[in-house]
Amino acid sequence: MKKTIIFSLLLAWVMPTIVHAQNKNKIGFLEKPVQVSSVNDIEGFFGDRIALNREVYLKDFPIDKYVDFVVARQHTDWDWTKAEQHGKWVESAYLSAIQSGDEELLVKAKAVLKRIIDSQEDEGYVGATAKSYRTAERPVRGMDAYELYFVFHAFLTVYEETNNKDALVAAENLADYYIKYFGPGKLEFWPSDLRYPENKNKEVAGTSDFAGHSVHYSWEGTLLCDPMARLYELTGNKKYLDWSQWLVNNIDKWSGWDSFSRLDSVAEGTLGVDELQPYVHSHTFHMNFMGFLRLYQITGDESLLRKVVGAWNDIRERQMYITGGVSVAEHYEYNYVKPLSGNVVETCATMSWMQLTQLLLQLTGDTKYGDAIERLMINHVFAAQDCEGGVCRYHTAPNGDKPSGGHGFFHGPDCCTASGHRIISLLPTFLYAEKGNEFFINQYIPSNYKGEDLSFEVEGNYPESEDLSINISTDKKVRKTINLRIPSWCSSPKVSVNGKAMEATPGTYLKISRRWSQGDKIDITFPMETQWVKRENHSNYVTSRLPGGEIMYKEEETDQVPYAFVRGPIVYALDMVWNKQVNNDDVNIEQDIRIDISEEPTMVDNNPFQSILGPVYKTKALYKGSETDVFLTPFTNIGQWYRPDDQKPQKTAEAFTYGIWLFNETE
Repeated sequence: MKKTIIFSLLLAWVMPTIVHAQNKNKIGFLEKPVQVSSVNDIEGFFGDRIALNREVYLKDFPIDKYVDFVVARQHTDWDWTKAEQHGKWVESAYLSAIQSGDEELLVKAKAVLKRIIDSQEDEGYVGATAKSYRTAERPVRGMDAYELYFVFHAFLTVYEETNNKDALVAAENLADYYIKYFGPGKLEFWPSDLRYPENKNKEVAGTSDFAGHSVHYSWEGTLLCDPMARLYELTGNKKYLDWSQWLVNNIDKWSGWDSFSRLDSVAEGTLGVDELQPYVHSHTFHMNFMGFLRLYQITGDESLLRKVVGAWNDIRERQMYITGGVSVAEHYEYNYVKPLSGNVVETCATMSWMQLTQLLLQLTGDTKYGDAIERLMINHVFAAQDCEGGVCRYHTAPNGDKPSGGHGFFHGPDCCTASGHRIISLLPTFLYAEKGNEFFINQYIPSNYKGEDLSFEVEGNYPESEDLSINISTDKKVRKTINLRIPSWCSSPKVSVNGKAMEATPGTYLKISRRWSQGDKIDITFPMETQWVKRENHSNYVTSRLPGGEIMYKEEETDQVPYAFVRGPIVYALDMVWNKQVNNDDVNIEQDIRIDISEEPTMVDNNPFQSILGPVYKTKALYKGSETDVFLTPFTNIGQWYRPDDQKPQKTAEAFTYGIWLFNETE
């Protein structure tokens, strides 16, 4: 009790009720996320994994080592892994500490933030690049824009959550540094030595002094439009808006491919997002798209929303995996090219895709975005997380191995390990939203919400169980419209309020308007059908590489098409960690296993495996021609990289294989 009181006093000191921005946006949110501090006691599998991220990964991460690196400011190399850490860690630590009431983590985060701000140079620079390296002609290192994007957002998040004026001033000073050196008549974000119009439709490689990887065609520089526009929203200082618009207005010129303008063709359905330029880097495009959406809010320019929605629809249709994850070798491919294994579904892309999707939900109120977040959150976010130490993989393919070195669970720290803990810390902000008298429940993770006039508890073990309830605990009666997202995948949802049935339509919000009081109860059932899903547009894939080493793919025809087992939104995998009876841990899933899809898998009573999301299913298979029973477990559990009762494999080993996509024994 004493610890809780102390933390409450500490929060009262660092937190305002709400930070009111000087917001002159023409377009407001249809759904405004609730404060992260109002979401408490997250339970179940997802609550355990969020706690793992906070209690083990964030607290044990050697952040001081990386802050030392930034404060020393002697970096000159083309290495993004070290200077990638401090911005993401600060934002993650603040959000996690405030959400959970973790005094220890909050105190540590405040100390780390102070060290970073105290190191800021008089001109405003706060990156890792050596001052001796920087000149008026070269004021930043090539990766600075990408690394400092997250420092910007960390400063702004801290200000919004705690009203820390020093964080806001630090963001302004950093922005002023860029404005001093970059802008009309100053330096620009050219990805190569080519200039307009000589760069028209030219393929480039290598690196850029200011705009990151040349193969990203300046989009690593232009992604600063997002935090700059956010800074304008908070301060009302028009120079930040003007600079953000200057960036966006020059994307066509700098890219050489008219990439920004041709997003209109993507929206029309006449062009794929992968055709915008020779290499469309998923993560940096998402980051730019979020900037476009902020500018849409500020200016009311509908064309910006149209461009982003068009790109999102194209990606969802052609390039989103069954688990909700995106990216093929960090970029977007042509047609429906989505390899089953290898360097696919990058954790950085998972983070920015989820943020982009959430922002579209807030702006449009279209539940398809909530559905996409649910699929990704349930299946892929925690599949990328090591169940023991909380570190996240670089790539998490639908069919792969673990724990594995390189890009497996034990690598880095690098961009993806940092992005993994950042998106997990952001998850509580995706659950609920409000707008005036409207309240939105978008995700159904068991948790408590306590707002100014409405409080409730989500009970149940969704999605392991298809039954859940929302118990109102508001002290006083409050008239409110509660909007329940009814998933589009559920054909026969059932909802009742205090025992009275309500009519719910899949793919919409169910609006329940009434005067709510303590003891009111909403009972919900989302019946989950099980089925074998045949993979559409399946091919074999051959890889090639661009001059800079980026992996590209070509299709080859195949007459073998795999299947996946799903239960509602949950995607299952054959994971050798839970199939000891096969007696071959590193079995080649695609060559050695054949599933009988005519056999309906049976649910195993009383989940025999501890600490994983269920339910577990058992089905018949052939292993190298011999009949056997195998267990199918939700894909999100593949972060379990060892058998709990057995000796752990070496962290660099490819000890256990797993696969979502399985071949039918009759084909």
